[in-house]
Amino acid sequence: MDVFDIAAICRELKELEGCYIEKIYQDNDEVYIRVGGKKKAEIFSKSGKWMCLTRYRAEAQQHPPPFAMTLRKYLGRGKILGMRQHDFDRIIIIEVGRGENTFRIIFEILPNGNIVLVDENYRIIMPMHYQRWAHRTLKMGEKYDFPPSKKNPEEMNFEEFINEISKARDIVRGLVAIGLPGKWAEEICIAAHVEKGKKADEVGNEKLRGLFDEMKKMLNKLKYGEFEPVIIKENGKEIDALPFPIKRYEGYEIEKFSSVNEAMDEYFNRVLRKKETLQQEKKEEEKQRIERQIKQQEEAIRRFKEEEKIYRMQGDAIFANYQMIEKILRGEEEPIRKKYPKAWVILPLGNESIEVEIDVTKGVYENAQIKYEMSKKMREKIEGAKKAMEEAKKKLEELNKIDTSEKVRRERKERKKKFWFENYRWFISSEGNLVIAGKDAKTNEKVVKKYMEDDDIYVHADVHGAPSCIIKARDIHGNKKDIGEETIKEACQFAASYSKAWNQFSVASAYWVYPWQVSKHPEPGEFLPRGAFVIRGKRNYMKCVLEAAVGKIILDNEEKIMGGPPDAVKKWAEKWVVFVPGGEDKNKVAKELATIFQCSVDEVLAALPPGKVAKKEEKI
Repeated sequence: MDVFDIAAICRELKELEGCYIEKIYQDNDEVYIRVGGKKKAEIFSKSGKWMCLTRYRAEAQQHPPPFAMTLRKYLGRGKILGMRQHDFDRIIIIEVGRGENTFRIIFEILPNGNIVLVDENYRIIMPMHYQRWAHRTLKMGEKYDFPPSKKNPEEMNFEEFINEISKARDIVRGLVAIGLPGKWAEEICIAAHVEKGKKADEVGNEKLRGLFDEMKKMLNKLKYGEFEPVIIKENGKEIDALPFPIKRYEGYEIEKFSSVNEAMDEYFNRVLRKKETLQQEKKEEEKQRIERQIKQQEEAIRRFKEEEKIYRMQGDAIFANYQMIEKILRGEEEPIRKKYPKAWVILPLGNESIEVEIDVTKGVYENAQIKYEMSKKMREKIEGAKKAMEEAKKKLEELNKIDTSEKVRRERKERKKKFWFENYRWFISSEGNLVIAGKDAKTNEKVVKKYMEDDDIYVHADVHGAPSCIIKARDIHGNKKDIGEETIKEACQFAASYSKAWNQFSVASAYWVYPWQVSKHPEPGEFLPRGAFVIRGKRNYMKCVLEAAVGKIILDNEEKIMGGPPDAVKKWAEKWVVFVPGGEDKNKVAKELATIFQCSVDEVLAALPPGKVAKKEEKI
C-alpha cells in the first residue's frame, strides 16, 4: 500500500469514530479489531504491509498471543476518539479513550513495519515486534519516535514545490522526492501534460504551475473522499487496486466497488493472500522433494554398503585363494564360466563361498587390487551420500522450523472442530469424565455458574490464586458418567498443579466438595470478589504432588493438545511429556513440543502449567 491508499483508507475509517472496540484477535503478524456501536466493522492490519476493513478473518487462535492480550487489556470497550494519517506517511493512528485514559495504536504500513500500542504521552506499552535502528528503538517503556519524516506535499506552497522539484534530475523524480508514490507522480505529469523525463528548468513556470495544481487537485480528492474505488485487471487477472481510476490504466478492465476499504480487502484476499498460499504450497512441494531425496540417499547408502562389503570380500577371497587363481589364469583350471577377458570363479572364504569375477589378462595381485579399489570407491560414495543427506536434513529441518513458527493457520473451509470446553482449562480423566477449570476470575465464575450441575463435584487447591475446577458427571459428549475415586484424585492434582502453588512448592493440598456446598452469597458484612465462592460444610482434602503432563490426543477424529494429571494424559495420549516445577522457560519448551506434536506453539502454551518447568519423563 502507498500513501494514497493509506490516505483513502484513513478517510473512510473516520466513520468509525465514536464506535467501541469489542474484541481484538491476532494471527501471527495479522491483527483484527472488531468494533461496534453506531457501526459494526472489523479492522484488519498485516504488520508492515496492509490495512483496511475486512469481511474475511481466519479462525482466532485458541490462546491469544501476548500482544493481542495486551491490546484487549488496554483497548477493550474503549471508545474510538480519532483516526488520522501521520504526516501524509504510511502510518495510521487510532486514538482510543477508556475511562480517563487515552491510548493510541500506531500502524506502520512500512517495510519492516510494526504495530505499536502507546499511552497518551507516546510511551510504548507494547510493540508487536521489538525493533532497533540507529535513530529509534521500539520496545516497552521507551518513548515512541516516528520514522524519519519526509516532506509533506499537502503543506507545500508553490514556491516550496518549485524549489524541491528543481533539485531533482527530472520532474517525476522530483515529485517522488516530495513524498508522492511513483505511479501517482506519473499520473500528475500526464494530467498536467508535462513530460515526466524533463528537468524543471526545461518546463517553464506555467507548466510547473499546472503540475502543482494537478497535484493539489489529486490530494484534495483524497482529503474530501471523492473516491471511485476500483480493482484493475489485465486478461482477467487483478494487478492493482486504486481509490480512483488513473490514466495509465485506460483500456484495462476495471471492477468497481462501493468503498476503498472493500476494494483493498478484496485485492488483498484475492491476490496477496493467494500468493501466500502459493508460497506455502511451493514450500510443501520443496519439503516433499527433499524427503524423497533423503529416502533415495538412504537407499543409496544401503546399496553402497552392500557393494563395498562384496568388493572387499572378493579382494580377500582372491588373495586367500592365490594359487587357485593363478592356475585359472594359466589355463590349468577351468572357471565356472567365461567371456573373454572376464571369467567367473567360486572361491571359499571362511565358512562361505562367493562368486568372483576376474580379468584373465591381469595377474592375481592386480585382480585383488581392482576389488579393493572398487571397495574404496564405494566408501567414498557412502561418505558423499551421507554428507548430501545431512545437508538435505538440515534444509528440511529449517523448513519445518518455519512452518512451526510462522505457519498460516487460516484454512477457512476446513477449520478444526472446537469443543465448548476448550474455552477453559480442561482434561479427560483416566475414567473418561470431563474436568474443566477457569483460567481467571471471569472464567472461574462462569464454569461454576453455567456448567456445574447437581451430580458434579467442585475442586479447588488450598492456595490463593487457584482455578475453580468442576468434575463433570458426564463425558465430553454430555453422556452421564459416574465420578470415581481416581477421577477425584486426578482433578485435585490438576487444581493444585495449575495454581500459583506451581511456582512455590513441590506438594500442595486441594479439596473437593459437592455443588450444594458452593455458594456465591457471603456472610453478612463480608465481601466476595469476582471469581471467588463461599464453601460451607466439610471439605475433603487431598495432598497432591505437583506434576502436569502434556500430550497429543484424538477427540472425534480431531487432534488436540491436552494438559493435565500425568495418569490421565498417559491414558489418552500416544506421545506425552510429564513436567514438574523447574527452571526452564515454558515458551522455549512450547516451541520444542510444537515441533514434536506438529501443532502451534499457542496450543502447547495453553496446556502447560503456569511458571517454569522441568521435564520428568517423556514418551515421544
